[in-house]
Amino acid sequence: MPVPLTAQVLSLVRDSSCIHPYDPDQDGERRLTACGTEHLGELQERYRARPFVKEEVWAGKIARARHTQPDLDEEELVDMTGLNFIQIEHALAWESKCFLREQDYRHGHAGPEDQTDAEGSA
Repeated sequence: MPVPLTAQVLSLVRDSSCIHPYDPDQDGERRLTACGTEHLGELQERYRARPFVKEEVWAGKIARARHTQPDLDEEELVDMTGLNFIQIEHALAWESKCFLREQDYRHGHAGPEDQTDAEGSA
């Protein structure tokens, strides 16, 4: 059963996975709605425990721009995202690292940081 508007408690929290559909100023902020202050505190704590990764926000900005215009060149991507070339490079590297980590996890392989050579050193 939905909570009546008059009983809802609201808050904004930092969340690097949250990208606003069209307002870049709201990227990295998540609006929380709870049924009371205790529940809101639990939600806020969950997001406090999650690291804020700037590369994740940047990757989201790139994804939003590419969703709107898939064939952007580098200059257009800079203009549409408000990021610089270094930030774009870091975001793409972060995405690649996440993709590879996910593939290793799905296939049951240890990632590079989990593997050791024959002598037992990392």
